[in-house]
Amino acid sequence: MAGNAGAREELTSLETAATGMPGNAGGGKRTDQPMSEIGLLQRTFEEFNDSARRLHASYGQLESRLRQIGAELEAANGELRRSVAEKEEMQEFLRNILDSLGTAVVVTDLEGWIRIVNRCAAAFSGLAREVLQDSHIGVLFEDLKPPAGNPLLDSPYFRTEGGIRIRMLGRTLEVSGSPLTAKEGAAGAVFLMRDISRIEKLEETTKRAETFAAMGEVAATIAHEIRNPLGSIELFASLLLKDIRNRRNREHARQIISAVKGIDGKISNLLLHARSPHPFMRPVSVHDLLRGILLFSEEVLDQEEVILSVRYADAEPCVQGDPEMLKQLFISLIINALRAMPEEGRLRIETSCIDTGGPFSEGCGQVEIRFSDDGRGLSRGGVERIFDSSGDSRDGGCGLGLAIAHNIVDLHRGSIRLEAGETGGTIFSILLPVIGLAGELHRKKD
Repeated sequence: MAGNAGAREELTSLETAATGMPGNAGGGKRTDQPMSEIGLLQRTFEEFNDSARRLHASYGQLESRLRQIGAELEAANGELRRSVAEKEEMQEFLRNILDSLGTAVVVTDLEGWIRIVNRCAAAFSGLAREVLQDSHIGVLFEDLKPPAGNPLLDSPYFRTEGGIRIRMLGRTLEVSGSPLTAKEGAAGAVFLMRDISRIEKLEETTKRAETFAAMGEVAATIAHEIRNPLGSIELFASLLLKDIRNRRNREHARQIISAVKGIDGKISNLLLHARSPHPFMRPVSVHDLLRGILLFSEEVLDQEEVILSVRYADAEPCVQGDPEMLKQLFISLIINALRAMPEEGRLRIETSCIDTGGPFSEGCGQVEIRFSDDGRGLSRGGVERIFDSSGDSRDGGCGLGLAIAHNIVDLHRGSIRLEAGETGGTIFSILLPVIGLAGELHRKKD
């Protein structure tokens, strides 16, 4: 090092000066002391240089180690960032899986507070996901509301095999629950809600078809075993009516004949209900059919003191159907309304065209026909059984008329539903597929 060389040169010059001083010949004692001090200083400088070299080497090692640690930390941070990104990606992937399910998934803690909810659950409940998140499960299920609700894992949702059916916003949902377990034991609960509205309708259709099949087996027997004696009763009652002069007895005979005809009509309805008819399908104007029915019904409506209100859609929808069957369908619903209404009731008939995403001329639409009355309505059980053959027809009858109406709608690939009116009464709504508009169909024929 340059500084050390300079120091050595200075020491050498000092030594030379010390030995060459005049008057010092033979004065060894005077030169030994400076020489020893110079040697001590030289050794001190050498030790200092050694320490500086060691310090420099240690500093280099420390610097190298710091660079190594920095590289290791950067690699660890990179691995941590990759791990976090992978976990976030996996969370997003699982969230997308949950949101793509057609089944509602709701995850709660043991206290019932919602922690995870998917898109389908929000759609079924009609509540935003942000509202459901961190809310209590009681917002979805009334029987689990705190504090009177059942303990979460002891509720029927966890004890019923196959789930519990509930109604929510017009849907039929099948709800089942299962415990969410962790290493320490139960950590929460998972609720699954499946929309089975279509399955329920299929079950009803299957049940109805089974009923039709069973009734079809006995229909022929009923017609033969009952109609023959009924014919004899009606014949003899007619003969008695001619011979009887007593007014009271003549009235009894007329009642017998009327009752026989009523029973015969019921049998006819039963046969029609049980058979699988083959309709004669052709284009039918819904409005023309209704106008024809109402033209012949005016006298009956006037006698019943019923106020009739009719409102047709602006367009003239046509359906592919059997005119006679559709006529029977509409007449059955009108009669049902008349029987349910008190005197001076009101009957409203409305039609509307429903766009399903394309022009009506291409069969992309439906026509809705609504029959509304202000009668006494039906109980919830009556609503559920109204289209069954054993359902209540609101007049004490066997309900075959509405069962036949449902059968006719099914044959025309439509749907029929019953609603409660806002101010009482009932609303029958029929949806039939439209094949075009009346004017357009006539132009196509030409």
